[in-house]
Amino acid sequence: MPTVRASLILLPIAVTLVGCAGSDAGSAERFCGEIQLHAELLTQPSLQFEDDIEPFLDLYREIGKLAPLSIEPEWDQLVSAYETASTVVPGDPDSQQTALSAIYSTEKSAAAIDRWLEKTCAVDIGPVFTIVAQER
Repeated sequence: MPTVRASLILLPIAVTLVGCAGSDAGSAERFCGEIQLHAELLTQPSLQFEDDIEPFLDLYREIGKLAPLSIEPEWDQLVSAYETASTVVPGDPDSQQTALSAIYSTEKSAAAIDRWLEKTCAVDIGPVFTIVAQER
């Protein structure tokens, strides 16, 4: 009987913990705040020198650690594409094509992030340009 009683007492606690673990609320607020705080750096980076690239990627990575589960895969795909683009060798058509392919493959993710930010954070990061029209 003590095992049944203990199970009945622990069940609501377990349900609460599982509910909290699956919630976007905790990280969404911080994620949105970081996006708002760094919107210009994220969308209009000053990448004039090679040394400017790693801090830009680090910013995306750090903010990505706060990404809610509902948008994390899309954010990770965007970061991955930027990482690929950072490996471009000027004048090397193959590396340029690899970077372009990576960036084009994130169109759907970029549009999803834009929609999520507008809906969840009331943040407009500006237009997301895509080759293939994305649903709004």
